[in-house]
Amino acid sequence: MLIQKPIAKNDVVSLKLITGEEVIACFNSDTDSIVTVEKPATLAQGPQGMGIIPWMMSAKADKIELNKNTVIAMAPTDEEIAKAYTQATTNIQLAT
Repeated sequence: MLIQKPIAKNDVVSLKLITGEEVIACFNSDTDSIVTVEKPATLAQGPQGMGIIPWMMSAKADKIELNKNTVIAMAPTDEEIAKAYTQATTNIQLAT
């Protein structure tokens, strides 16, 4: 049996919301009722394939609080998608 480490601050996580949206973000913290994430983004289809775009286009989304009642699931993001998210949100190029 594999033991999965708990989600920690600055981990890239994927959240599935009750609306059906999937959000990729940097985990900050959580309480009994709130999950706080930074730089939330989502996947979108573009002319050159899938891309990562801001989740909230009109907001300054450095830090967002989500009501836990609206979050169905939260899990660590797939490694390749997490690398792409980090590159898109920080302009840091990671080794492949």
